[in-house]
Amino acid sequence: MLVFDELKKNDPQLRLVAILLVTGFLILLAGLWWVQVVSSHKYQSHQETQAYRTIRVPAVRGKILDREGRVLAENRPRYNLCLYFDDLDDQFKKEYERIRPVKVAPPSGPVWKVWRYSSAATLQHQRLTREQIEALTWQARYNVVSQIFTRVGQQLGQPLVLDPKKFVHSYEQERAMPFVILPNLDEAAIARFEENLQADRGVNLQLQAVRYYPLGSTAAHLLGEMRLDTSSMNGEESFFNYRLPDYLGVTGVESLFDNELHGRAGIESVLVNSQGYRQSEGVVSQPEPGNNLVLTLDLDLQRAAENSMVSHQGPLAHAAVVVMDVHSGDILALASSPTFDPNDFAQGITPEKYQQIEQLTAEKNRATFENYAPGSIFKTVVALAALENGLNPNEVYDVQANPERPDKGCIYIGRRKIEDTAPPGAYDFQKAFIHSSNAYFITNGLRAGVENIVRMGERFHLGERTGLLPHQETGGDFPSLDHVTSPEWRAGETANLCIGQGEIDVTPIQMTVLISAIANGGTVLWPRLVDRLVPQDAGAGAPLRQFPAGLVRDQLNVHQRSLQIVRRAMRADVQDSDGSGVAAAVPGLIICGKTGTAQVQDEHNHTIGHNYWFASFAPFEKPKYAVVVMVQSTEEAGSGGKICGPIAHDIYEEILKKENRAPVLAERNSAAGRHVIPVGQ
Repeated sequence: MLVFDELKKNDPQLRLVAILLVTGFLILLAGLWWVQVVSSHKYQSHQETQAYRTIRVPAVRGKILDREGRVLAENRPRYNLCLYFDDLDDQFKKEYERIRPVKVAPPSGPVWKVWRYSSAATLQHQRLTREQIEALTWQARYNVVSQIFTRVGQQLGQPLVLDPKKFVHSYEQERAMPFVILPNLDEAAIARFEENLQADRGVNLQLQAVRYYPLGSTAAHLLGEMRLDTSSMNGEESFFNYRLPDYLGVTGVESLFDNELHGRAGIESVLVNSQGYRQSEGVVSQPEPGNNLVLTLDLDLQRAAENSMVSHQGPLAHAAVVVMDVHSGDILALASSPTFDPNDFAQGITPEKYQQIEQLTAEKNRATFENYAPGSIFKTVVALAALENGLNPNEVYDVQANPERPDKGCIYIGRRKIEDTAPPGAYDFQKAFIHSSNAYFITNGLRAGVENIVRMGERFHLGERTGLLPHQETGGDFPSLDHVTSPEWRAGETANLCIGQGEIDVTPIQMTVLISAIANGGTVLWPRLVDRLVPQDAGAGAPLRQFPAGLVRDQLNVHQRSLQIVRRAMRADVQDSDGSGVAAAVPGLIICGKTGTAQVQDEHNHTIGHNYWFASFAPFEKPKYAVVVMVQSTEEAGSGGKICGPIAHDIYEEILKKENRAPVLAERNSAAGRHVIPVGQ
């Protein structure tokens, strides 16, 4: 080689140059080997932690539909006006130079030149400490972003103020992510942005999917509440640098089926530079959308129940309605009042709004999660126990007059007098039932024995949850056999139980299951709220999961004669002119019902309110629907028939309309050559 040939020559200077070249080449090779081989893992780790960021991208949440496919919950696009810090780096530097302190530097040089050009003094930057530079840098960033906020607010007609703490957190922790200037822009604001702000560097619109309930407060307690939550679900990657907004179901079916509705989040990888700004991005895995949830709910009946409660009792009434198919157990309507708008929670509820909901106790699902004394609607259970133990329904019982109120009856249990709402006179079973005579049912309940009443209540599974909403349901209270057969139990307590007071509390959903069992011939069902899970892609084929209808929980094992006697008495309570439930009657539909009123007492046994009930089913010949209405009031406003009957009337009126429309729709579809299968059947 040329280098080695030159080294052979007797030229010391040339030899020195050659040696230096070879030495430098060896040093370069050694350095390359050190970086590429010895320190490769260190630099690779440094590159990964400093240059790549992973982002959790939420999946599209599944819809919630009623039994006919009408949307109860869906996702809507929301436009946020955002700022991207990586587009503002030049502006940050210019602002820093503008606000950096300067000092006047006198001209230097020979004395005669200083005297001659004394006006030529120059400005120089002051020397700053590291802390001063850091503070000045933050001030420059804040000034730039604050000016953008002010400018955007002026052009959109909405004054905007930059939160310093939020800004610092976003810049330090989420620099590569968009910083929200104004969330949830309406159409007018979007139009103004398109017209005025597109040229503003760093400002852009961000599209975000948000949970939306198009019907507002309709079925709110069943649908439930959502809250913002970005945590990883089971089976997802657990570590992310950034997480885009996502939701978690807190109550209702949003919580009960959160995993199925939620889907599976995707992953984006973002390359950032040494300053933390976004350089490029790529998709590691696409999000997998959640499944749609089809409920057994009938939107028409749900609206009828909610509208009727508001119409008759006002929006702040403490009330509940349950409508159930007596053969399948399908919940067709479940309403609770007062109610709330689940959109408030999905979009981030304000403390003031949440406090208002708490003050109204509007978050409580009164159909499943509150205990109420049942009053006279429990007489259906007492009646079955008495009939099964030999009560002759034609036997006449004389109700004695109340000495203090001769127009009303009474009964004495020991020295205790229990007043009757029915007038004194002769009563057979049906007459006592429709007038809800306390004296009659206490007398025959005592004859049947408290043990048989409790056993009958246990067959209905009173005191136990129905399983409809496991985390939002109470089992109520019901005495056990051991308790009622103990020496501490008294006849007066049995008398209270016979009229649905004392040591008994129920929920409207429990009483709906009870009435359904009486209507369908003695089968106690598990109520069903969800019909099936289906993929969001309508062409994906069969449902992913079908929830069976008509699941049997128990059998009453009573004589059909006993059930028929009770059903006829319930029919008379609505259809006869002197029945207590006539306010619920609907022409063209034979409704069977039982009214009830129970006192609500405080710890000092002072009456502080009343529970008003109407428990019913229809039609009499072929029962299909059970309707239970409960209204709680702090005032003595009448009776269960007067308070709850009109609400039940409105619901049955809607039921009759739907029943009459069904054949017409079927005929039209048949004529058009279409075969329609109702959702949920």
